[in-house]
Amino acid sequence: MATAPDSAAPGEAGHRSAGTGGAPGAGARPVGTVQIVDHALQVLKAIAEADRPRGVRELSRDLAISKSSVQRILVSLEHEGLAVADETRKYVIGPAALTLAWKHTANSDLVGAASGTASRIAAMTGETACVSTVVDGRRVTVYEAESPQPLRLITGVGRPYSLFSGATGRVLLSMLPDERVDQLVREHTGAGGEPKSGSGSESGAESGSGAESESVVRARIDAVREQGYAISHQEWIPGGCGVAVPIGTQGSIVAALSIYGPDARLTDQRTAELVPVLRAAAAEITVRWRQPA
Repeated sequence: MATAPDSAAPGEAGHRSAGTGGAPGAGARPVGTVQIVDHALQVLKAIAEADRPRGVRELSRDLAISKSSVQRILVSLEHEGLAVADETRKYVIGPAALTLAWKHTANSDLVGAASGTASRIAAMTGETACVSTVVDGRRVTVYEAESPQPLRLITGVGRPYSLFSGATGRVLLSMLPDERVDQLVREHTGAGGEPKSGSGSESGAESGSGAESESVVRARIDAVREQGYAISHQEWIPGGCGVAVPIGTQGSIVAALSIYGPDARLTDQRTAELVPVLRAAAAEITVRWRQPA
């Protein structure tokens, strides 16, 4: 597993500043960062994104940080409520992280600009509406208005997913700078441009396709850039369908608006009808987000 540090990339919310066991976006640590702070944030992210408790030895190995440093960091995080240890002294994210997440949602310009429109789209279409961005080379939902239907799809706010599976991922990829897209595509397909297996989300939230060549992936991204939207069928959940359009870019943040639902309701005809509806809604959000429509 790669352990080289990585740097922030334009078009992403957040960056990973040092190696995290092959996480997306590996590169050199930015100039001016503080190593111990970088390490503490890497440990915090690693336990937050894991789908099971993680121990000191495992974190040390995966993050290429000494065991003594990892142990001291975890003690500090536990003291602040950002980490919790179980009876085996393995760690999960702590309840204090909820306050950080709540403050982000409360203060986010994007969430503030999009929440009303996304809720209206969910009510109008009867499907789950999401606003998503890119964090550490993955797509993350920052706001979600759930469908009122008994049978519905939800993504979960803050849960990371692969950029290479689903309509939202393709839209977000299409908005990133070419050099960042090149890097992410190479990491997804392998250095030689051949399909690479098991290249989905670290958290297990999504397996990703991992079976496409670089040329196929790039062709899909180019198609989204040309048509201005993306549609997916059963790419990240059986029986699920998604429609996504770009919202825009502000500073280092790219954003997309999507709806998700079962393909029994989101037929080809229905998705075609919803594309202009989503585009109009995204334009509203863009204006509120102080971006050109």
